[in-house]
Amino acid sequence: MLARSLVAVFLSLPACVAVMGVMLTMTPVSASITLPLLLMMFPLWVGLTCGSYLIPNPKVAAAGLVGLSLVGFGLIALLKWTGLALV
Repeated sequence: MLARSLVAVFLSLPACVAVMGVMLTMTPVSASITLPLLLMMFPLWVGLTCGSYLIPNPKVAAAGLVGLSLVGFGLIALLKWTGLALV
């Protein structure tokens, strides 16, 4: 149970930041859009944390959250490198 809790808390936060980062790089800079997206950070983090408890094996949950983080941060870097980021 300790491994599952550590995976849920510590690996869901970078995954949440990656998902929110992708969403923010693909939206134009506007306070009416940016603030609600930033306020969605906590519900998304709670959802990823709770979702990681639904996966029976903590190693699979950890691999999924790390994979989501890597894909998200890679997509952010790719969008900024190609100049397609709206931020």
